[in-house]
Order: sequence, then structure tokens, then C-alpha cells
Amino acid sequence: MQVISSLAQALNRRSDVAKMQTQMADLNRQLTTGIKSDSYSGLGTSRNLVLSLQNQIKQLETYQNTIKTTQLRMETMSSTLTRVNDISREMKTSGLTADFDLVNGKQTGAQQSAGMQLDELVSLMNLKVEDRSLFGGRDTQTTPVVLPDLMLNGDTTHAGLKQVIAERKTADLGADGMGRLSFSSTGAGNVTLTEDNAVFGFKLAAVNSSLSGTTVTGPTGSPAALGVDFGGTLPSAGETISLDLALPDGTTTTVSLKVTAASPAGKGEFTIGADATATAANFQAALDTSLKAEAGSTLRAASSVQASNEFFDNNPPLRVDGTGNGLVAGTSDNTVIWYKGDSSGTAGNNFVTQIGEGQQIAYGARADQSALRDTIKSAALLSAVEYDETDTNASASYSALQTRVSEKMTFKNTESVKDIVTDLGLKSSRIDQTETRQANLMSTAQGLLDDTQASDDYEVSVKITALQTQLQASYQVTSMVTSLSLVNFL
Repeated sequence: MQVISSLAQALNRRSDVAKMQTQMADLNRQLTTGIKSDSYSGLGTSRNLVLSLQNQIKQLETYQNTIKTTQLRMETMSSTLTRVNDISREMKTSGLTADFDLVNGKQTGAQQSAGMQLDELVSLMNLKVEDRSLFGGRDTQTTPVVLPDLMLNGDTTHAGLKQVIAERKTADLGADGMGRLSFSSTGAGNVTLTEDNAVFGFKLAAVNSSLSGTTVTGPTGSPAALGVDFGGTLPSAGETISLDLALPDGTTTTVSLKVTAASPAGKGEFTIGADATATAANFQAALDTSLKAEAGSTLRAASSVQASNEFFDNNPPLRVDGTGNGLVAGTSDNTVIWYKGDSSGTAGNNFVTQIGEGQQIAYGARADQSALRDTIKSAALLSAVEYDETDTNASASYSALQTRVSEKMTFKNTESVKDIVTDLGLKSSRIDQTETRQANLMSTAQGLLDDTQASDDYEVSVKITALQTQLQASYQVTSMVTSLSLVNFL
């Protein structure tokens, strides 16, 4: 029975040695990897905490990757729009300082510069990052803005901006170049001025007169008309009459005439005649000359601006109809559509990204957004209009056009390019703050995870030393037991 008992003890001791060897292997693994267990079951009650921390870190890493991609896009957009803002300021300054000097017989140096600026603006608006268009709204695969040549000149089947401007100029100035106003008379000494179209040309807004002995009526009616009756005492030299005229682009201009006794009268004057009939004839002739000059300068500039508004601000663009008396929507078959991107939603909030748990941010900018559209429009307008060196009104018309472009580039009472850049900057700052908070949270979570999973090298070393001692003793006892023989007991 003693032999059987010793055998059982030997087997038990071998089992204990095997367990200690397993423990030794695990301790050596901990010392090598620094991790308590290579399985969740080995972590005991800490496994739920480890799983939670690992999931949190993985989610934060996903948000961090999203933030990095978003920041890349926003930084690119911001730097791009900063350049657009520079171009808008350049056009504003150019409009205030440019002289009318036709360098190629048709355009000024400032206009040719505007053409180069248009090329750059289109390139900027068609910029892509990671094969995604940045300024086409939610449509990230379509190039949002057509090329400058097509935009300005169209093609064999599509009217570009130049043609739309030319059509509007013809409709606004009228066949006689007097801005769709016409004269008529209801009697001796009477002059009546009437609008001949409800859409195009000058619109009679108001009249101010200091002419003595003269009756001025209107403007009233539809179409509007005003009358000047010299039936009473003839006016005196130095007295004036002024007509306020509304222009197609929403601005106004004033045509003023002064009474003079000199004959011939000077510019902006009419001569007192021998009687009311002669005075009325002189007044009409002088007003005809002044209206045509104003039509060829200010009205032409305002007409070009309005044509560009109708081309860029409407999709599809508005064009002069076949009768020359109204507007009609162009189609994609006959008119260039300058913006090909997505127009849904609010411009500037087209991209929505998840940057954290329950945290979303909407950002972006679209080429058809008002400030960006106006910048492109102004560059295109300047580069589209051409002048004739023999036109005596060309210089005044150019000055009026440049004034309007400069005013547009001030972005008064409306969103500016700088505002868009600022908005992107504020949103980028918010993302930076979120990224910093998440990085701190990841560091804390990783530290807690490491503390939970990591083994203590000192503690492990002590356990290994103790276990080595136990193993050594077990090996010795086991050796002694295995060397026993029944012969020793017989």
C-alpha cells in the first residue's frame, strides 16, 4: 500500500510541476509583453472595463480620422477663398483707379487683367481634394463652373455672356439710341416724353423744374409720360430742369438742362427761343442729345450689369425674347449655364460631418454662393464688355461700369468673401477644440486601459523567482521519488 501511495504522490507532484511550468510560462509572457492576459477571460472582472475602453478608443480614432480629412478640406477651402477675396479687392481698387486707355482697341488693361482673374477664379472654384470638388455643393463629382471661354463666348448652339449683354444692350438703348423714350407733342410749346417699353430702357422716375412760366406734369401713367408746356411766360437764363431716370440695374441717373440766352447753346443747355414753340423745339433737341449721351454711357453700363445679373443669378439665365420687348428664360439647349454644381440647401452648409458623439458640423462654400458668384460675375462682366475707340460715350460708359463693379466688390449690406473665410475659420477652430478634447480623452482612456491590462514587471519578477524556487524543490523531490524501487523494500 505504501508503494501505491508513493506513486500517487509522484503523480500529484508531476501535476503540480506542470501547473507551475504553465504559471512560469504565463509569467514569462507577461514579462515579455507587459500584458496580464492574452484573452479577455484571463482578465476576470476587468474584462468589461477593457472592452469598453477599447471600443471608446476605437470610436475616438474614427472621429479623429474624420476630423483630419475635414480639416484638410476646410484649410484648402479657406486658403482658396482667401485668394478669391484678394481678387475681389483688386477689382475694387482697379475700378477706382483705372483710366480709359484701350490697349488693343477694344478693352483697357484693367479689363484684360479681369480676364486673367476670371481664369484664376474658375480654376479656384473647380479645385478638387481627393477627387472631390470643393465648391459644387453636395455634388462632389461634377466640375461646378464652366470654362471661361464657354462662359463668355458660348459655342455654336449656346449663347454666352457676351451675346446676352449684346441682346440686352440693343433692347435697352432702342433703335434710336434714346433708351426707349420717345417724344411727342400735344400742341404748340408742348413737349411730351414717354416710355415705350415696360421692361427695357430708361424709366421716368421724377422731374424737378425751376423753369418760370412753364408747366411740368408727371411722370404718370403706364407707360409713364411727363409733359413740359412752355405756354406761359418764357423761362429765364440760368433756370434748370432735371429728369431722374431709373436704370435697369436698379440705380438712377439724372439728366439736367439749363436755360441760356446764348445760341448755339452749350452742352447741357437749351436756348430761349423767340416764342414758346421755338423754346420747346430747342428744349426737345437739347434733351434728345442729352438722353442719347446718357443712354450711350450710363444706361449702357447699367444694361451690361443687368444682363450679367440675369446670366449669373438665374438658372436658367434670362434673355431678351424674340420681340425685343420682354424677357424669356433661356434653356440648356440655347444658353450657357455657368454653374453645373448642386444648388440645394443653404450655401455654406452643404457638407455635414460627424466629429464626435452627438456632434455634427455643417461647413462648405459653393461657387454660386452670393459673394463668390458676384466676384466671378464682376470679372466676367469686365472681360466681356468691349468698346469702340470712335465712340464719344465710351469713356463715360467705362467709368460707369467700373464704378458699379467697385461698389459690388465692397459687399455692402451683404455677405462678403471675407465673411465666408471667417465662418470657415470659426468652424475650423471649433473642430480643433474638439480634436484636442478627444486626444486628451483618448490619452486618459489608453492610460486606464494600459493600467488595467498591463502587468507589473517587479511583481512578475518576484513571482517568477518564487516559482523558480518552488519548481527547483519540486524537481528534486520528483527526482528522488522516481528513483525509488521495490527492491529497496524487499
